[in-house]
Amino acid sequence: MHELRKDYIFDRWVIVNTERAKRPRDFIKQHPKINDSGTCPFCQGNEKMTPPEIARVEENGEWVLRCFENKFPAVTTEGKPDVKTEGEFFTKGDAFGKHEVIVETPRHKQQFTELTVERIAKYLGLLFKRRDALYKIKGIKFVAMFKNHGLEAGTSLAHEHTQIIAYNKLPANVEREIKAITKYKTKHRKCPYCKVVDLERKGPRRIAENDSFLAFTPYASIFEFEAGIFSKKHIEHFSDLKEAEILQLAELLKKVLSKLSELQAPFNVYFHEAPPGKKHHIHVKIIPRLITWGGFENCTGCIINTVSPEHSAEFFREETE
Repeated sequence: MHELRKDYIFDRWVIVNTERAKRPRDFIKQHPKINDSGTCPFCQGNEKMTPPEIARVEENGEWVLRCFENKFPAVTTEGKPDVKTEGEFFTKGDAFGKHEVIVETPRHKQQFTELTVERIAKYLGLLFKRRDALYKIKGIKFVAMFKNHGLEAGTSLAHEHTQIIAYNKLPANVEREIKAITKYKTKHRKCPYCKVVDLERKGPRRIAENDSFLAFTPYASIFEFEAGIFSKKHIEHFSDLKEAEILQLAELLKKVLSKLSELQAPFNVYFHEAPPGKKHHIHVKIIPRLITWGGFENCTGCIINTVSPEHSAEFFREETE
């Protein structure tokens, strides 16, 4: 089957070409390994190797989560948050902001998927608290919360961790999504993602759900085995989640990533929302990094996906071998 599909709300296209398709297990391959020699600064007992601690979560008198500034930050609070244009084409400013790390476990070899749902909920709670604190810095326009797993997904340290980058620019992809949501709501008086959630709950791309969240494979997925976890009710910011809802988000996050781990896939996780004052619908994107895009994708912006979202959902539901 060759099928051209458009994203739910904005002008992004994908070709689903299942004639190239493989079974899920065919995607298992040897991935480049992170250089894991030397002393790990994220391990318990090596706390002095990191910048000063910002926050921690403890259990039985020992830390299970730590947050501190990145030793090699992408942005800093030196300079000013203003961006200016010189002449017609040359726009620039200081890379202003804060870059933080959350270490998710004191144990070097422990994988994120081995954490309990309760521990993942504590991790999410700390992540969202740091998000709130960073938005209070004058000049911050967006707080990016993301996790890289595996060398091909952009990580350089094997010890499980998450990064938070708060900086002085609203990303173009977030701005585009905000505009598309606003346009749809103006015309239909309803959030498009609320309607998408209602439809996907009944469709072939559904993975799992609980009272608060729905996990599914997006209709126009641009990555093989891409998944999204969307709030079932309209919530605009992660800081608006109640404790019970955070626990239910942790439940589905663990479920989806645990299944994905069977493919030994590098992946990115990011927490998608708008900054305060902007309209959105919170969701978590899970992006496996199994395929390298080639000339067509980079030339056209149209992606070829060799595994249909429907087949991917069957894998996550454990309906295929």
